[in-house]
Amino acid sequence: MKKTDHISKIKRLRTWANWNMAIGIVVMYLGYAFFAGYLGSFLERSYIFMTVMLILGFVMMMISTVLFMISGMVSTTSPQVECPRCGKTTKMLGKEDACMFCGQPLTLSDEEQPKQQA
Repeated sequence: MKKTDHISKIKRLRTWANWNMAIGIVVMYLGYAFFAGYLGSFLERSYIFMTVMLILGFVMMMISTVLFMISGMVSTTSPQVECPRCGKTTKMLGKEDACMFCGQPLTLSDEEQPKQQA
């Protein structure tokens, strides 16, 4: 199993978005399953509970969509560096990050910072 001590910031953001999407779908399904009586009769035909669960799941999925959008926008402007361990090109956020492929901690010194165009 891969060590998760060092995970790329972009990869971490995408992972949070993916989990948020999955949990949102499960929350919406649970709202419907309780409403239909599949998981018990105590919340069967409860329109308020189902509506709250569907709205909560929808909001979680919209947050996930925004997180994916942010990770995509950030990924396009981040500098690319070559990992010294695996030799693959990876993207970095900030001065310290980790390789997306092998988890090698990476740093950018002030001389290596890419110049921002005005």
